[in-house]
Amino acid sequence: MKRILMLSIFVSIFLLQLFSQSSEVIDLRRSFLIYTEGDSSIGSLLEQYLKNDLEEQGKYKVLSKDDLLLENLREMLENEDYMKKNLDADFLVHIQILESFPNLEKTEELIWWEYRILAKVNVVKISTGENIYSKLLTSSGTSYINASTSDFEAIYYSRRSAANNLASSISTELNKLFKIKANIISIENKYVHIDAGRNVGIREGMMFEFVITKELNGEFYDLHGGKLIAEEVWDNNSLLKILEAPKNFNYRDENVYVLENPTLSPIRTITGIYYVNEGFEKNGVGFEAGFDNYEHLYTGFSFVFLFDESTFDGDFDFKLGYLNYLSETDATLLLGILVGVKSVTASDDASAVYFKLSPVIDYSYYINETSGLYIEAGYNFLFPIEEVGNIETTNDFKISAGFTFRF
Repeated sequence: MKRILMLSIFVSIFLLQLFSQSSEVIDLRRSFLIYTEGDSSIGSLLEQYLKNDLEEQGKYKVLSKDDLLLENLREMLENEDYMKKNLDADFLVHIQILESFPNLEKTEELIWWEYRILAKVNVVKISTGENIYSKLLTSSGTSYINASTSDFEAIYYSRRSAANNLASSISTELNKLFKIKANIISIENKYVHIDAGRNVGIREGMMFEFVITKELNGEFYDLHGGKLIAEEVWDNNSLLKILEAPKNFNYRDENVYVLENPTLSPIRTITGIYYVNEGFEKNGVGFEAGFDNYEHLYTGFSFVFLFDESTFDGDFDFKLGYLNYLSETDATLLLGILVGVKSVTASDDASAVYFKLSPVIDYSYYINETSGLYIEAGYNFLFPIEEVGNIETTNDFKISAGFTFRF
């Protein structure tokens, strides 16, 4: 009986181990070996910052010199066969620090240390020994000398800041060089299901674009367009939300795939310049800058300057609104409110400051992907904050029209 019990436990453990191994996700992320030469103190900082930056992204596996038990790493680097057979890494990130030096800078009021680093970065594909990337990069770090920071501490902090900035630059270059590509499994409404997930380093919030390969006169080229964001990520697949559809091709074609694009943003910047009329008496110009989060929320601010024969107005407003996307005509309709301050100055030195509340509605029609026409109507409700002299300013109707740009 005891033997049967022991055998049952052994079989159970074996089956559990077998099941856990079969359900493990195969890690297909690219792996890097980081190696620095030159200033050893800068090199150690740089390796540490770069490794932390890349690992925090979750997109890569990273090794540094501290992770390898090798007697002579330099000899290994010069031996391609050794690299191919013994290194468990896909690419070597070789950073040669050419110059690193501090400068003491002064003005009449401030004194600070500025530390500069010049480095050459090479990326080598270990399996072939091919150098696939080479570039000179510079960075600087600044730290001010004051009552709480001594001269020695300022040099120390400026050096660490310069190393950290250089690591960020290298990380940005690597992200541009190594982009995640995935095939589309299905498309439903505003969502795209792809065949890649944590196994290749995809994380929630990553940005992607659609890509299609076209042939022209026997040559192949890629068209890029649209914008997607990773909303849900699993071990071997992900769900991306379409923020923008491509304008230059149909993303539902069979040979379309998605490609990571770290330069894209999950928000869209909108700016406008326009003519303003208030109460059919005052004319002026306005400038607005805002953000669209692709979830119907618009936030922004605006400056408006108005004038008539005897007064000059300056308005500063915060704008909040619901943005309705009219996709069939590539237009938007916004219902919102302006909250701000109006300052009025008269020619007889009278002046006033008002708190302003304005419900507005505006319509934008885009001629192409980035530029369009804009019109807005609203009504100003003014509440006095300060008045000097006789200023005749009342609640009034306003209208604006001009150009809008989105990026």
